Amino acid sequence: MTKSKRKFPIAFSSLATSPPSLLIKWCVGYGISPKYYFRFFISLCVSLVAEPFRIIENLAYNRKLKAVTLPASPIFILGHWRSGTTLLHNVLCRDDQFAYITTYQSVFPNQFFTGRWLFKNIMRALIPAERPVDHVQLSADFPQEEGFALCNINSYSFNLFWYFPKLWLKFYKKFVECNSSTAQEIRKFNQKYKKLIAQSLLDQGRQQFISKNPANTGRIKQLLEMFPDAKFIYIYRNPLMVFQSTLNYFDAVMESLQMQKFNKSVLTEMIFDLYERLIKDYEDQKKLIPAGHLIEIRYEDFTAKPLDTLEKIYNDLRLDQFDKVLPFFASYMNSQKEFKDTRHMLDASPEQKIKSRWQFAFDMYGYY
Repeated sequence: MTKSKRKFPIAFSSLATSPPSLLIKWCVGYGISPKYYFRFFISLCVSLVAEPFRIIENLAYNRKLKAVTLPASPIFILGHWRSGTTLLHNVLCRDDQFAYITTYQSVFPNQFFTGRWLFKNIMRALIPAERPVDHVQLSADFPQEEGFALCNINSYSFNLFWYFPKLWLKFYKKFVECNSSTAQEIRKFNQKYKKLIAQSLLDQGRQQFISKNPANTGRIKQLLEMFPDAKFIYIYRNPLMVFQSTLNYFDAVMESLQMQKFNKSVLTEMIFDLYERLIKDYEDQKKLIPAGHLIEIRYEDFTAKPLDTLEKIYNDLRLDQFDKVLPFFASYMNSQKEFKDTRHMLDASPEQKIKSRWQFAFDMYGYY
């Protein structure tokens, strides 16, 4: 099994755009390794520069955001990391009825409007043209998952595991399973999530929202408490491919974000455990979704016949204007034809372990 050596050349942690008090609280409370003291220092400097913009934005936009009408049926794309959620999200965002979180907004959610003229230009200069681990194109304006944004606006977020990986299981139990969360914490998180969606709707002038956040796969109950009529698209993939791709992706991204040293030998066990928990939590909770509000798709079917799959999504979820956006979907998928999945060779031992640990998924999803 070969580890990826393709890293993200990021100079500071994306936690740098959170309020200074929150950044200090995290790093003191969860602990940072001496190796990352300089990363913390640079991140704190960036946070201090960004803080006035956050304060101004709250003063200037809070009233406007409270007046935004949230969609009754936002769409949540669910699925484990590396299961095809990015490709599905990117193509669906070609439909101009959907607002979504951009890469800039995911890193600078507290400077969503007021700091854009400064921070977006800085981001454009720093981020690579493509994601080093899999060559997916990157841009400050491209669709992005909102997990990082939720982390930077509220300490109640599973995405903290990227920065403090030793505590990933604690974060999962608290922020996904909500086993140790108080009603007040959940209520605050829901308010912040709704505000983030309102920011996106206000910024893009749209009335519908589409989400991608892998951690949501295990917290359907909480999403339905916020949006009882929400709609869901669940995408799954061959577990063998998910395992190796996740290992390479986590290894590459975590190195650029983490504040704690993390034994890479522990990473494999983390991925095994995280997948088991997330998929089982999804399967336990999906029965809560109202009839006609969930569609499940296989990644391999989607990539083989993308337009047929997209039409089925629109039909099953009763979404509008498929005929109108079909040319945009076709154009985007044609642009991805040169993209090749990163294939990874597994030696016999890891493959046997994957099949042993995740046999439930192989059986459930029909992979043999």
